[in-house]
Amino acid sequence: MATLPSYFREALKNIEPGDDAANAKNAHAEVSKYLKADPWLKNLGVDPFLIGSYARDVSIRRVKDVDVFARLRKATSDLRPGQVLDKMEDVLTVAFEEDRVERQHRSIKVDFPTYELSVDAVPARPCNDHWEIPNRPEHAKRAQWVETNPIHLGELTTEANKDFLLNDKGIYVPTVKLVRQIRRTWVDDQPGGLYFEILTYWAFQQTNPSENTVAEYLTTILATIADQVLPEAVEHGLDDPTMPDKKITTKATDDQLLAALDRTREAADLAQRALDEDDDCRAALAWQQLFGKTTEGEVVFPMPSYCNADGTWKSTGIIPKGSPNVAAGTGRYA
Repeated sequence: MATLPSYFREALKNIEPGDDAANAKNAHAEVSKYLKADPWLKNLGVDPFLIGSYARDVSIRRVKDVDVFARLRKATSDLRPGQVLDKMEDVLTVAFEEDRVERQHRSIKVDFPTYELSVDAVPARPCNDHWEIPNRPEHAKRAQWVETNPIHLGELTTEANKDFLLNDKGIYVPTVKLVRQIRRTWVDDQPGGLYFEILTYWAFQQTNPSENTVAEYLTTILATIADQVLPEAVEHGLDDPTMPDKKITTKATDDQLLAALDRTREAADLAQRALDEDDDCRAALAWQQLFGKTTEGEVVFPMPSYCNADGTWKSTGIIPKGSPNVAAGTGRYA
């Protein structure tokens, strides 16, 4: 079994957001500053909060959008979605160039061309112990308030990363990132990264894994997604872990969900073959195929220096199979 821990560490580094993280933080702060300065929004108790994959530390290269959850703590039941979206649009249009601001069904989008990302500012009003945001159902002319609980999703992510450990460090967040990268490589467009993050969450909850390497954790979770969680979601919808009796919404059609299931099963099978492989080089090639490339075209999983690009061993410095000596730097026992 070739688990190649040191190369998994490199793969995780290769999908980290990098400079995007600082850019996302700056863009969030700038939009929040203008929202908090407006008197009308102040009277509604505006309190912006960063949500989304970046906030949960599960984003991968590249970060293209940042979600600002504009909590209106003093908003009452008579506040209309269109009313607050109008105000936020006015505020942000004055603050930024008009061609950088775009109104959407439930948010105001602000482009940051310098950072090559955008910010979605979403208004939210209190609803019991969670929140409501605007949404326009199909065929409806006006936006309506719908329940959501993204802050609790962040809390669940933190809890899961404390519950599941590898060498005394959280393994849940790294696994989510790797699953997101696999989705990007294997699934055409929909369902998106958040959907696969929730699939991963339920796979951890169902299997309660306790493995010895990243490779084993990932293979176990992928198999659970492919064999149990995703088929159940295709049939009955994906449960929202933040709100009982609610389902995760997705843009994916039935055909896209079925296609995603097929591709995820293929990816899970490839991961199992890679894990079962005794040869480091052949295993590395399989892991490389599983993770594909970053959005910039860089290979995610590095090939060991003692391997050729086709997964064969280089002709020099090879230790015969069964030798008690192990070549330095294989990463197998790192």
